[in-house]
Amino acid sequence: MNESMVIPNFVHQLLTTTTEDAAQLTNKLCQLISHPVLITDSYYQILSSSYPAGCSALTEILAIQPVDLIENSIAFSCQMTTTVSDEYGLACPITQGNTMLGYLFILPSKKEKPQIYASILEFSASLASIQLHRKLEKRQEKMKFKEPFLFDLLYGNLKQLEDIYEYGSVWNWDFHLPQTVLVFSLTDFNHVLTDKQMINHLLYIVERTLIEGNIKPITLKRKSQVIVIFPMEEDQQKQHRAVIEDFSTTIINQIQSLHPGQPLSCGIGKTYKNPVELFRSFQEAKVALELGELMEITIPFFSDLGLERILYKHDLQDLKEYYQATLGELQLYDETNSAQLMETLEGLAANQFDMTATSKALFLHRNTLRYRLKKIEEILNLKLDDLNNKLNITAALKIKQLRKI
Repeated sequence: MNESMVIPNFVHQLLTTTTEDAAQLTNKLCQLISHPVLITDSYYQILSSSYPAGCSALTEILAIQPVDLIENSIAFSCQMTTTVSDEYGLACPITQGNTMLGYLFILPSKKEKPQIYASILEFSASLASIQLHRKLEKRQEKMKFKEPFLFDLLYGNLKQLEDIYEYGSVWNWDFHLPQTVLVFSLTDFNHVLTDKQMINHLLYIVERTLIEGNIKPITLKRKSQVIVIFPMEEDQQKQHRAVIEDFSTTIINQIQSLHPGQPLSCGIGKTYKNPVELFRSFQEAKVALELGELMEITIPFFSDLGLERILYKHDLQDLKEYYQATLGELQLYDETNSAQLMETLEGLAANQFDMTATSKALFLHRNTLRYRLKKIEEILNLKLDDLNNKLNITAALKIKQLRKI
C-alpha cells in the first residue's frame, strides 16, 4: 500500500459505478483498497456491504464510538460494536446539503495510517450521497401517492373493492388476503427534532423486520405513530395471532434495546377479509393501544378486550354514577378511616373471588382476610358470594382501572 492515495487514480473506476446502486460502489471500492466497505443510514443500519451475501461477518452494527478525527478531513476513526465482534473502522458522513443521509465505513488494519484513506473516503462518500439522495427522492415521490391511499383506506373513504385492489397493485400489495391493522405509538411524544428522528427510526425498524419476514411492508407514519397493515398468508391462518405477537414483541424489544428511555406501546385490531372494512381494524387497534397503556398490557389484542372495551366507549357520566353507586361508600370509608379495604377488594376480584388465592396474593392470614371481607359486606350492604354482586364489583373496578373516574 502506498503512503498516500491520490484520488485521480480512483476517480475513473469509481465513476464507472452506477449512481443508482450503492452495492456497486461498495464492491468496487472494496476491490480498490482490499478492505471491507459498508454504507449505512444515519442510524448505522447497513444499506450496502462488500461482504458476500449470507456471510456472518458484520451483518448489524449495534453502536459506533468515534475515536479521532482524521487530520484535515471530515472522516474519523471509530470503534464499531457489532453482533459478531468489535471492529476498528474509518468513517465518513454522507450528507446532502444539511441533511445527514448516512455513513461510509471502511475496515482497514489498525497498523495502517488513517490519513492515507481520508481523500478516498470523502470522494466515495460524495458519490454515495448522490445514490442515497436519489433513493430518498424516489421514496418521497412514491410516498406522495402511498400516504393518501392508505389514509383513505384506514379512514373508510374507499368503498369499492376493485379500486383498493388496483391501487394496492401499484406497490405490489395483495389486498385479496385477510389483513390486520397494528398501531405502534411512541409515548410522551413531542414534535422536536429528536422525536422526529425517533419515529423515522421506528418506521425503519418496522419495515426492516417485515422485509426480513418476507412481508411487503404496508406502513403509514402519522405523528407519533407507525401504522402497519399485516397480511395473513394462506399458510399462516392457524398461527396468524402468534406471528403478529412475535412481530410486535420484536419491534418493542428492538426499540427498548436501542433507546432504553423511550417507551413504545402497540395495539392490534381484528382481522378482516374485506379490505373495505380495514378501517374497523384500525379503530380497534387504536382502542386496544389506549386500553393496553391504561391496563399495562404489553401486546393488547382488541379481540381479547371484552368488558373493558364496552366500558371504554360508554358515557363518562353514566360510568361515574355506576361506580359511585357500587363502590362509593367503600371509597369514602377508606378515605375517612385511612383504611385499605378497596385494595383488599381489588385483590379479591383479581383472584376470581377465591379466598385462598387472595390470601396468598395479599400476604394476609385467612382470618384477617375474612374479617376485612365481612367489613366490606357491611359497608356496601351486600354479599360478596352473590354472582350479580361479583359482576357489579368487577365492572366498577374496571371503570376505576380505566381511569374513568
